[in-house]
Amino acid sequence: MPSGLREFFFNYEPQDEITSPADYAYLIMLRHLLSVISSWPLKVLDPLNKAAIQRRRVWVGIQRSFHMGVCIVTAIGGVMYVLLHQKSMNFFELGHLYISLLMTVVIFSRITTLCFSDEYVLVARNFLEKIHLFFYRNRSEYSMKTHKQVHRISHLFTLYLSGQMIAGLVLFNVTPMYNNYSAGNYAKEGLKGNATFEHALYFSYPFNASKDLKWYILVNFFHWIISYLCGTWFCMHDCLLSLMVFHIWGHFKIILHNLETFPRPSTKSSFLLENSSEMLTYEMYTPEEQKRVSHQLHQQIDYHREIVDFINKMSDVFGPMLFAYYGFHQASGCLLLLECSQMTAVALIRYLPLTIIMFQQLIQLSIVFELIGSISDKLKFAVYGLPWESMDTKNRRTVAFFLMNVQEPVHVKALGLADVGITSMTMILKTSISYFTFLNSM
Repeated sequence: MPSGLREFFFNYEPQDEITSPADYAYLIMLRHLLSVISSWPLKVLDPLNKAAIQRRRVWVGIQRSFHMGVCIVTAIGGVMYVLLHQKSMNFFELGHLYISLLMTVVIFSRITTLCFSDEYVLVARNFLEKIHLFFYRNRSEYSMKTHKQVHRISHLFTLYLSGQMIAGLVLFNVTPMYNNYSAGNYAKEGLKGNATFEHALYFSYPFNASKDLKWYILVNFFHWIISYLCGTWFCMHDCLLSLMVFHIWGHFKIILHNLETFPRPSTKSSFLLENSSEMLTYEMYTPEEQKRVSHQLHQQIDYHREIVDFINKMSDVFGPMLFAYYGFHQASGCLLLLECSQMTAVALIRYLPLTIIMFQQLIQLSIVFELIGSISDKLKFAVYGLPWESMDTKNRRTVAFFLMNVQEPVHVKALGLADVGITSMTMILKTSISYFTFLNSM
């Protein structure tokens, strides 16, 4: 690998010459991948002339309409194929089609709630232009340390998820091609008897793509494109969401550190109890220190409010998508387990990697979101641990107000109904396994 590419992919440290977080390698990778599905928050209102802005808006509108059109066409094609062939297919064969249709539903939810949403663009740009730890790195030595830590995590996670997407794409499409090759379907003499070409995806076409080689090649190329777009819709939005969560986690770490290292009074007063040999020490901030304490307290409250407001906006924008995503995992988990339960070599080769990837995606996303809840739960102890007993009445009221605001852990919610985290993930896994056990016993 050339040194330039090696430096780009495997240099995990933030570069000092970077002037914008969008110039970091992991966000450059994410930008190219999200741009394919029209989900990178373009600055449509950049300081350009009106004609350039209009051309950009038209181009973005064309891209979004294209993705919506592809989603609708594939959904209609999939439904028609099921209706035409459901009587000649067994339950396991139909399961593959149902999983594909469920994926289409998830993609449709992401196109409608994210791709066509101005709120999504505002939240994503807010992350890239304000919330990213790049803008907080110089506030303190610990902020810089946290920024570097989160940068390494974000870079490695983006590489990992991109590799996972490519691996899933290859496995999903190469497996049926290999099965066709093993069955001799690519031989010069053509298909034998009643043999048909196996596909990664099945749609109803106006031509015979299961018997004619030239049509098979055409639709196979089409299936690769659809699979790539589907994988990008699934993995890259998860990647952007996870990057937001990593940086929110970093912000909460900084707030916790600031609270745990809160300056204590510089003076101490000691006195001896009457009729006792016990010495008591009393600490109290001086008037000048009380002013600095008040300023620092308000800084931390404003910092916390800023992050919580961003999390609430994330819930509003990504909540419908996450709700549809959890519903998809609820249904597809059961179907994938049923497909694997055939315990044949063909079924395991085709569905076991997909099952592992899907369950891993659910577990991975839930654990990542649980980071917010687990670290925000520590804030109430850190606030209570402040030296409030050494403050004046005004500052004590400020601490009480802060303590009231951090009592409940912060979570991103799916459509405002369920916290995205370990608890919801566990319920989905248990329900999927229960449904699988019930259906498998029938």
